[in-house]
Amino acid sequence: MKRLLKLIGRVLLFVMKEFVRVLILLLVLLMIIVSGFKVVSSYYERTEIKVENNSYLELNFSANLVEKKSDSLLSFENTYNFYDVLKGIESASTDPKIIGIYINLDNMNLSVNHIEEVGEALEKFKKNGKKIYIFARIMNNQNYRLAIYGNEIIMPPISSAMLDLSGYYREFNYYKGLADYVGVKFNVIHIGDYKSYGENYYKSEMSPEYREEVIDIYDEIYDTRVSSIAKKRNLNKKLISELILSGNIMRSTPIYGREIGLVDGLYYQSEMEEKYNIKNKIKLSDYLVTVENKKSQDKIAIIYGEGEIAYGRSKKGQIDQQTIIDEFKKAQKDNNIKGIVFRINSPGGSALASEIMHHELSKITKPIYVSMGATAASGGYYISAGADKIFATQSTITGSIGVVSLIPEVSKFIKKIKVDVEKVEKGKFSGINSLTSKMTDGAMEKIRNSSLKVYEEFKERVSEGRNITLDGVEEIAGGRIWLGEEAKKIKLVDEIGGLETTISSLAKDMKLHDYQVIEIRTNRSLMESLSDYKLLYSDVEAYLKTPLEKTAKDVEINKPMLLMPYDFN
Repeated sequence: MKRLLKLIGRVLLFVMKEFVRVLILLLVLLMIIVSGFKVVSSYYERTEIKVENNSYLELNFSANLVEKKSDSLLSFENTYNFYDVLKGIESASTDPKIIGIYINLDNMNLSVNHIEEVGEALEKFKKNGKKIYIFARIMNNQNYRLAIYGNEIIMPPISSAMLDLSGYYREFNYYKGLADYVGVKFNVIHIGDYKSYGENYYKSEMSPEYREEVIDIYDEIYDTRVSSIAKKRNLNKKLISELILSGNIMRSTPIYGREIGLVDGLYYQSEMEEKYNIKNKIKLSDYLVTVENKKSQDKIAIIYGEGEIAYGRSKKGQIDQQTIIDEFKKAQKDNNIKGIVFRINSPGGSALASEIMHHELSKITKPIYVSMGATAASGGYYISAGADKIFATQSTITGSIGVVSLIPEVSKFIKKIKVDVEKVEKGKFSGINSLTSKMTDGAMEKIRNSSLKVYEEFKERVSEGRNITLDGVEEIAGGRIWLGEEAKKIKLVDEIGGLETTISSLAKDMKLHDYQVIEIRTNRSLMESLSDYKLLYSDVEAYLKTPLEKTAKDVEINKPMLLMPYDFN
């Protein structure tokens, strides 16, 4: 009977594996066919696109806007990235056929940082005497941040449309109760009182330090938002803040919005286009096809570091240390590349990978200017610290100089599910990476000492790169996070500005008057792209065989991590 059950189990496992394998193969085949169709169709579309006279560049930010285009041939992502948006606006500002920009802000999907940078580009566009028209049926805290850069803000004259501005509200989930219930314990070692990553796994409520930090950050973001509204709309800041905090502009109508000066016109979309003579519209993706890239010999290269920093094989949405190093080496070898802009948008991650990248980047002899995205903190700041100059926007979250180690323990859980674990060991601390053993005080101290050394090394890198004494670094470290303007005051960044400002500043400092901006991306072959799905199948197969061991292998247990606590955008 026992042998029969074992055989049935093997048969079921085989069927599950084969089902997954066939499913993944069919998915890959479908993606290849669709990708091929996209390439062919885009080729023919390119030859037919023309910009008519008196055209409006049409922007729509409802789709997720990525920093770096996918390097996979099987990607379904947008055909343009964030820099393309900035490039399109800049080109349109001097294009005689483009007389304005038309933006529909319904369902906008932009981070605060991206809004700030797009707004900066729109301001330059208006300086050339061209108009920007904004339309939305629903305006909220996020999309109204961008709306204020328009010459005219239009909403439909109906009560079902909504102007919905408020203060701020954010929830943070704490899982200690759930962890205790299922029998899982998380041992978290923080180096730095404000290094709060992981506290939601072992605490039931926010620590006083983290609550203080969160309130400070959100208060600053709120104040910047209200100040911008007051300035751009020529309104009294105190009055606008009182209206927002009293709830008067929550779920209010566009009609009320016009009464208090937040909305300019009340028209349906078709009526608005007719009133302002917006007849010829060209989408950004089409317009970019018509924009000729400069063919100057001198070049500035953009290299992207986006996502969590992982050591070893990285997955989609993570920073691959070897790819970053290879791309910098490629820029170093190209004699026409005079400088590098490193665009970083990362909450951090592996301390080891961060140190490796920092070391390799220090060997680059060409100037490196860092442009920080929404977040460049912890490990993201570690690899930035050695740059020649660092730029951040007012809303950039940076700093978080500290170290954390998170060690899950499931000894109570496996007892609940009636699993017995037998152990053999030799040598002190040999079982320190075990998920099923209780963490001893000695093992905890061992990990703490290791993390302290990483913390000291982190501070040394910041001290050397930013020319701040170690004592000075300690005053701003401890896991504290800072917004862009604050970070500039304490010397963590040099200038306030986005990607375009970083590029133009590098060109100015290098005395480049005629230059070409290129993006360095490691284009993966078809076989490399297909290997992602082979690895996915391997992961599924391994998980079906030994889920506990697989989980333990993939988590960087007991290793010092340089991570931000939460996303603030």
